[in-house]
Amino acid sequence: MAVDEALFEAVLAGTAPPTLRLYTWEPPGITLGHFQPAAMVDRAACRRRGVEVVRRITGGGAVFHYGDVTGCLVAPQQLLPRGVRESYRAVSAAQAAALAELGVAAEVGSKAAPLPRRLRPGYDCFARLTECDVGVDGVKIAGSAQRRRKAPPGGVDALLHHSSIVWEPQPPGLLDELIPGAAEVGEPVAVLELIPGASRSRFVERLAAELAAELGLEVAAGGLTPGEHARAVELSRRNPEIDPPTSTPSNKSD
Repeated sequence: MAVDEALFEAVLAGTAPPTLRLYTWEPPGITLGHFQPAAMVDRAACRRRGVEVVRRITGGGAVFHYGDVTGCLVAPQQLLPRGVRESYRAVSAAQAAALAELGVAAEVGSKAAPLPRRLRPGYDCFARLTECDVGVDGVKIAGSAQRRRKAPPGGVDALLHHSSIVWEPQPPGLLDELIPGAAEVGEPVAVLELIPGASRSRFVERLAAELAAELGLEVAAGGLTPGEHARAVELSRRNPEIDPPTSTPSNKSD
């Protein structure tokens, strides 16, 4: 999460190009939405299970990163549709197209009503499929959250779009142990449940290509600059589990 935030700051400052970062978690982790209380997580159970707990700068509900494909897209706002929902749907469409290449019949959106603006404590990002999410037969397989910021002097308006594509099935009962009550809201569907043996690397390559096409860009491999790395290290020294939020996200979703 600190690396994602450092990249976001660099794009805002105009010193970095649009960047897509795709990664997984080792050990598994839980990310809390920007304003979710840390008390919703059973910290003792997380320590016992070796699960990290961190806070995102994006909003929305808690996400259990267990072998998922986590995505971070940082880009000038002008590269995506202006409307918040439209920008979500553009990213989700690329995710659905990449999943379709694997044989997953994924679709963007549902007939469900939009989520209430104030989410209850303990809300799980994957509890409900919304109009901007990616689902399979009405069950969520990918969720997103977004943060937007105005340009600093000399910079550009930019957004950070987090996403999680459920790749591996979660061990039964584990999430409910880590976040008590999670079992009440159901579980997502995982790619490997639908397509056993699906290639994660192939999916990642396809997703990068689909998002690049959506933004009108070309894919090029890269890494952190020394300045971005130093900033990520600085940000990681905070305790994101308990540090209070310092600002309000302009947009949030699940």
